[in-house]
Amino acid sequence: MKSRNLNLYLVAVLILMATVLLLDRRFLPARSPISRFNPTNAELISTVMNLIKNDYLEEPNPVRIGEGAFRGLVNSLDPLSAYLDRDLGNRYLNQKAPVRDTGLVLYKKYGLFPVVVTVRENSPAAEAGLKVGDAISAINDRNTMNMSLLEVQLLLQADPKVSGPQPVKLRIVRGSDTLEKEIQRNFIFQESCSMTAGPSGLVIVHPSAVYEGVSELIRKQLQARLRTQPRPKAVVLDLRNCWLGSMEEAREIINLFIKDSEAAFIQARDRKQPLSCSDSPAFPELKLFIWVNQATAGAAEVVAGVLKDLNRAKVIGLETPGLAGLQETFPLSDGSVVVLTTAVYTLKSGTRLWENPVPLDAKLTYSEKIDQAYLEKTKEMLSSGN
Repeated sequence: MKSRNLNLYLVAVLILMATVLLLDRRFLPARSPISRFNPTNAELISTVMNLIKNDYLEEPNPVRIGEGAFRGLVNSLDPLSAYLDRDLGNRYLNQKAPVRDTGLVLYKKYGLFPVVVTVRENSPAAEAGLKVGDAISAINDRNTMNMSLLEVQLLLQADPKVSGPQPVKLRIVRGSDTLEKEIQRNFIFQESCSMTAGPSGLVIVHPSAVYEGVSELIRKQLQARLRTQPRPKAVVLDLRNCWLGSMEEAREIINLFIKDSEAAFIQARDRKQPLSCSDSPAFPELKLFIWVNQATAGAAEVVAGVLKDLNRAKVIGLETPGLAGLQETFPLSDGSVVVLTTAVYTLKSGTRLWENPVPLDAKLTYSEKIDQAYLEKTKEMLSSGN
């Protein structure tokens, strides 16, 4: 019976992989002759599966083989698509705020280690000395290379059903050094939106994320500031470290500064719909700069990309990751979950904000004095009339 089950799993995986190759041939034409489908691909898969079945050191676990195949198929699609096993799938579907984690924000591509793109202030990760650019090679001794970004994020979160401290052990690659850190998972991210006066008549508005209700808060803060004297010369919308967030809220923020019934487009496989900002803007003439960095992702990229594309703002900073897409969740019969990217955002100019960074008016270089570099470049562009 055990051998029969193994054979069934192997056949199922083989059929699954062959189907993907056929779909790739029919619906997703290859970009180069090297990756184009040919009959030998199915033969190679069959050969490899037979080698595993007959010549591997011990009889393989069919469940592990199946999960490995599914994980590779889905996780390799893009950074935000993911296959989650039953346990992580259940946690993902039943996730409730507030979430406790380490305070790390990571970016990951399949086959590479997740990389730290920002460390939240006053978080356990900050206290442990983690830095932007650190790579996480293992979580609780589990190699992270073939995990999805979503799987990594879930593993760094505390299990809401468990009370008490929940430390996580991380193996960190920093240059040529490998570090071991045990970090508590007790950080709760706080939504906020600050407004400060900068030099040369600048007002800097910095939301911690593109969260529900932040557009209204930005509107009230700016309206109150514009009633005071002296009137600001320009506003900086600081979207640095705004990781993912609400796409509807992104639309509302855009509509504060511009009116356009087709500000951008949401492109799915078989349909295209406009991103409509049809209300009268609260600040149609206010001079606007936007700051972005490597942790400006998703909804914040839509805000920056659209306002730049429509010549409503100048964008300054570091390259963004290009994660402006929409995901859908598909629970499977065995309790596992597949998360797939089903639509992406495209600017009027034709630039996709998916796997492409937001176009920049001024590109900066990361350094310890990066905050000062943002201010100096903004002052320079303001004084020159750009």
